[in-house]
Amino acid sequence: MAKENRGKKKRRRGAGEGSITQRKDGRWQGSIQIGYDPETGRPKRKYFYGRTRKEVQQKLVEIMPQVAAGTYREPANLTVAEWLTTWLNDYMKPSIRPTTWESYRYQVDGHIIPALGHLRLPQLQTAHIQRLYNDKLQGGRLDGKPGGLSPKSIKYIHTVIHSALEQARREAMITLNPADAVKLPKQEKPEIKYLSAAEAAIFLASAKDSKHFPIFFLALNTGMRRGELLGLRWQDLDLEAGQLTVKQGLVRVSGQGLVLQEPKTKLSNRVINLAPTVMQILKDHRKKQAECRLMAGGAYDEKGLDLVFANELGEPICPRAFTRVFERLVKNAGLDVTFHGLRHTFATIALEQGVDVKTIQETLGHHSAAFTMDVYSSVTAKMRREAADKVGDLLASLLEQ
Repeated sequence: MAKENRGKKKRRRGAGEGSITQRKDGRWQGSIQIGYDPETGRPKRKYFYGRTRKEVQQKLVEIMPQVAAGTYREPANLTVAEWLTTWLNDYMKPSIRPTTWESYRYQVDGHIIPALGHLRLPQLQTAHIQRLYNDKLQGGRLDGKPGGLSPKSIKYIHTVIHSALEQARREAMITLNPADAVKLPKQEKPEIKYLSAAEAAIFLASAKDSKHFPIFFLALNTGMRRGELLGLRWQDLDLEAGQLTVKQGLVRVSGQGLVLQEPKTKLSNRVINLAPTVMQILKDHRKKQAECRLMAGGAYDEKGLDLVFANELGEPICPRAFTRVFERLVKNAGLDVTFHGLRHTFATIALEQGVDVKTIQETLGHHSAAFTMDVYSSVTAKMRREAADKVGDLLASLLEQ
């Protein structure tokens, strides 16, 4: 029997196998094998501690995939750049939209790693992050333009840093999140640029002969975003009922080109009512599109995208090229507004015409009426002033009777 035992090799616990036990002081301890000491050949284990078994188990679950894939490194040796890269690819990429991931990657590669990437993760302190934010306020734009980033852009960089470090804290790589204690610059409310009703009329007159006129007109009548307009399909329109449903948007994803994807939130997936004039313009546009389809023959819309606004072959319109056309028209009309400003124009005109805030909120896809009121506070303040003046004038006239 002894010979049989000597002939068998003792099974070594594999990397990535964890265990959880309760300590005498009531706390829970978890450990996981992360490899072997190259000098002694003995197993190397990583230990975790928590007040509950569930807390320790969660820490083990988070680290096991890295150990199994052979990508785990001790926090003491892990640089900020290495952790941010791991966080982006292993944690964020599977869980967020491609466009959001691209935006995160832009912040990490362009702003964060060049300033903080060389530091080891446990070395990173609040002062390092604060210095980064302060420097970015003064300069460091990636587009080469003079000046610094806006407080809003700093806040976005902070969102990325804080989220990455919070994941590291949950995995016990660091004891505290150094981004918790930073002082963010004061967020100043940006000036909203929009067209008055008279300016909107000037713009429409200048854009009347543009092939994109139906898009501009629909934008002013609904407040839809550029991507929502360029991703609109005929199947999402009910011209008889006078409604459209926002079900997808057109976005550009690095490495994939133009992509149609579902709205980011449930509220963005919404039903919008259309005025009779809008419906007539869309019906006329559909007739012109049918002529293009006949001229192009089988080459038109081979992908079956069914887009309301498309190029001569039924393919998506390039958002950048579309925006350049819009900017030329605005400049020629002597106006100053971005395409997103048409969304603001719809909201302000609707407010001035007495449309209730709840209806405007639902049409725009905002998460609450309070948010809509906050965004357009300057407009509503002007309306309250005018309302007070009207009431005052009325009561003053009664005194004179």
